[in-house]
Amino acid sequence: MSRNIIAAHACLILLFAGGSLAQADDRNNIRRPLGVYAKADIETAANAYITAYGKANPGAPPLTLMSPQVHAALAQLYAGLLTDRAISGITVGEHWDNVQLSDPFCVFNHSCLVGPDGYDWSYLDEAFEQANLSHKSVNLIITPGVNSPSWLLSKISSCDGLFPAPGSAPPDCGKVTFSVFPQQQQRGDGNVFPLPWSGLYQLAWWDFLAHLNARYNNNPAFVSIAVAGPVGASDELILPTNSNQSFQQPGVHADDAWSALINHSFPNIASYQNTDQAFIDQWDLAIDAYERIFTGITLVLAVDAGQDFPEFAMQNPTLTVHHDNTLWAEDCVNSAPGAPPDNQPRSCEAKTEILSYFLTVSGGNGRATWDGGMTATSPTLLGDIGVPGVKLLTSLSPSFSGGAEFDHPVSQGQNMQEEGCNMPGGNCLNLTAEEGAYNVLAVFFSGTPAYPYYGATPGLAPIQYLDVDYTDVQYAQSNPCPTLPSTVPGTPSLQDLLNRASRDIFALAGQPQPLPSTTCPEH
Repeated sequence: MSRNIIAAHACLILLFAGGSLAQADDRNNIRRPLGVYAKADIETAANAYITAYGKANPGAPPLTLMSPQVHAALAQLYAGLLTDRAISGITVGEHWDNVQLSDPFCVFNHSCLVGPDGYDWSYLDEAFEQANLSHKSVNLIITPGVNSPSWLLSKISSCDGLFPAPGSAPPDCGKVTFSVFPQQQQRGDGNVFPLPWSGLYQLAWWDFLAHLNARYNNNPAFVSIAVAGPVGASDELILPTNSNQSFQQPGVHADDAWSALINHSFPNIASYQNTDQAFIDQWDLAIDAYERIFTGITLVLAVDAGQDFPEFAMQNPTLTVHHDNTLWAEDCVNSAPGAPPDNQPRSCEAKTEILSYFLTVSGGNGRATWDGGMTATSPTLLGDIGVPGVKLLTSLSPSFSGGAEFDHPVSQGQNMQEEGCNMPGGNCLNLTAEEGAYNVLAVFFSGTPAYPYYGATPGLAPIQYLDVDYTDVQYAQSNPCPTLPSTVPGTPSLQDLLNRASRDIFALAGQPQPLPSTTCPEH
């Protein structure tokens, strides 16, 4: 091990120790998300502005993420979203590689691309500044995985030589290329994945988190951060697998690739072969790292549905449920062994094992689970984790918060039907933004005391926060009157629905608020 890495390990241990000391003092002062949040991924919002600017100014020099004009546009975006009384704050997503632009050792050879240390915190700083000015809060989602910095990936040896089998790769290889992974194609900056157990990757990521904590932990607007690390292209527990039609390269299915990678990395650990145990262990380590690094905020685990971990079905059809998996029986009833082949028992068992571990962790932070893929046809009954699994945990433990996100905007884009139509096949005739939002909110509030207005299933479960795409908030602000005709009770506008959702969430938390007047004078 190099002296630089040893020194970095020592610094990281000191940072972790400091975090642990702070936990003891702040245990009863935990910040938690509550209400409706406008979700804005920095790269998505910035690129949308850059594209619109280019179309409007065809002869002008192209803008980039570094352009002051783009910074100003996003600061204005945050400010506009936060003026909405229904919005409690913003959920801000950013890719790791757009924050830490340089190797940490750039400070020694004066090669940092930005600032004195190679970090560009500017977009996050602007989000926190606007939130503080509005006295509202920020949820953070910083994604590593395929969004890891290029300076880091260049230091990690590749495992690609293992494919097609039989092949070879260095014993300590720590990254792999997946040529097809749908989520990466939608959200990622590349297709090279650091292996979740790569020591260099883990060290660099945890060191980055320590710096992020040092910058924002004392900011009163900072309420939560998504746990990430052993991930693909988001904060969610989603990897390239056969079930999501991913391939390491043409002809090499994702599950077979993971089997070869695990065997190469851990040839002498029998419990890892053709199982998801390696992923389970890395998620447990990530949870522990976040608990050590942060204090006084809420740590969020984005589990989603039960699939998207490898099944290894052909190599090892036997599924053993962990003895300490307390959630399998309820959260995976639709993925039980012997169920139809489109269900994912091994994946669901692995995810609920991670959730069961998350339940046992204690420290100076709150905990929450979150479903990032909620649509109008998402299940409302237990059996495949998802939003019902989120509510299960909020019911089991008063220390748990729960949330969910609209998977796509309901006011624009090609996925409106997929998001807002509550009929199988997504074929709702003349679906409006208001109808789509109402249908998704019926899933969100199903099983809670706020169910009646949404025509949902009765229940007593609490749920604490909702993420909606920033473009839906902008649509709501710009369209005070509903799209007609409408089948929604009371014919509300989208803004009216956001106001009601906010009111209902606060009521579930024992903080009742009056429902604002309708935004449309004609109704």
